[in-house]
Amino acid sequence: MGIFDYNGKLYKFLVVFWNIVLVGVLWIVCSIPVFTIGPASCAAYYAMVKSVRNGEDRVFKDFFKSFKDNFKQGVIMGLVYLAVSALFTFATVFYYRQGSAGLGMRWFFYILILLLLCTVTYAFAWLSRFVMSTKHALFYPVMITLLHFKESLGLIVFWAAAIVGLYWAYNTFLFPILIVLIPGFKCLLDSFMIENVMKKYEPIAQANEAKLTGEDKITDDTKLENDDKLTDIDKPTDETKLTNEDN
Repeated sequence: MGIFDYNGKLYKFLVVFWNIVLVGVLWIVCSIPVFTIGPASCAAYYAMVKSVRNGEDRVFKDFFKSFKDNFKQGVIMGLVYLAVSALFTFATVFYYRQGSAGLGMRWFFYILILLLLCTVTYAFAWLSRFVMSTKHALFYPVMITLLHFKESLGLIVFWAAAIVGLYWAYNTFLFPILIVLIPGFKCLLDSFMIENVMKKYEPIAQANEAKLTGEDKITDDTKLENDDKLTDIDKPTDETKLTNEDN
């Protein structure tokens, strides 16, 4: 068996590594127009969970499927978050220039910015998974950020590590390398925090999805669409299906 055999561990590792980097590169490219950063973020999370964590190995297909499906809502939400980010940044700079007199307010906006980063991360992951109104897509992540401190703290740590890493590598040969690597690997780490939270709210999200489509209950077609979005660990096993049929 050769070192690069298709069934070898090294080959599988390289495939996973490439897919992680590819998700990040696609996110960068599709975010260049700036207003498309929302659908690009949805697509990155969707492709990361399906193609990398679930091992389906079809990054391009999954990425651009989600990008297309969530384009309109993603653009609207992205513009909302960009506007709020600009407001918070302006306020932070304003109070920074006040010196010690603005110290308290400056830290207040630092905290708001961290919470906003968590909210944005949850929001586009949520939108990539479920059909929902823009109002709900904006509201639920705020609630989740405040209710799930451990996972939100993890997201803050990942954001901080990415920002510090880029700042440290600025003006060095490592900067372009980290620009390529960080988005994909941060998205992967985010998914380990978000997936655990998302499972708890699936019934609520699916109920809202049913109402949004004008149905009293989720149809078989809707279930199939949701199953297509879920990872294998989220799907019911054959034994569970048989148990439900017996009941």
